[in-house]
Amino acid sequence: QGFTSTPRPLDGVPPFVWHGSIRSPEIAEQAAYYGDGFFANHIFWPKEHTEKMVRLYRQRYAHYGHGTPEQAIVGLGGQVFLRKNSQDAVREFRPYFDNAPVYGHGPSLEEFSRETPLTVGSPQEVIERTLSFREYVGDYQRQLFLVDHAGLPLKTVLEQLDLLGEEVIPVLRKEFANLRPAGVPATAPLHPAVRTQEA
Repeated sequence: QGFTSTPRPLDGVPPFVWHGSIRSPEIAEQAAYYGDGFFANHIFWPKEHTEKMVRLYRQRYAHYGHGTPEQAIVGLGGQVFLRKNSQDAVREFRPYFDNAPVYGHGPSLEEFSRETPLTVGSPQEVIERTLSFREYVGDYQRQLFLVDHAGLPLKTVLEQLDLLGEEVIPVLRKEFANLRPAGVPATAPLHPAVRTQEA
């Protein structure tokens, strides 16, 4: 209220907005109220927390009349470290994990990976773990992978992007499409002008 965005929305149609939250149910409520997307950080918290936040958002989305709970637009975070095989991934990532300001000197890499979405392993392990997120949040539209973390050098980060782009993302796109029930959107809503151009 009392805010003017610049530049103005195209054709006076407000853009689709993602409301991101680490732990605030108020953000889930706000996203649901406006019928916008809810992006759950899903990085440092156990799956039960993410499940609770997404469930609240979906229930309130339906409450406000924007569609069914399953039609609510959800995005998740998640952090990964990949190598061609899991042993190399764990061996290489462990020193970074153990000494990172955010991770280090607390739970072990194994504990942290078990209790949070951190996935350190092969492309296949990342695919399987990411697909498993659906078990507690339902189908969702966006997956953000944190790859530039724990003090990794730029060369290593770029290698992570290559592995994700070549071996993980194409499989995830196909699997998510195959698993998505009818009536559940595959993407966030497009602006009407963009929908017209794509038609």
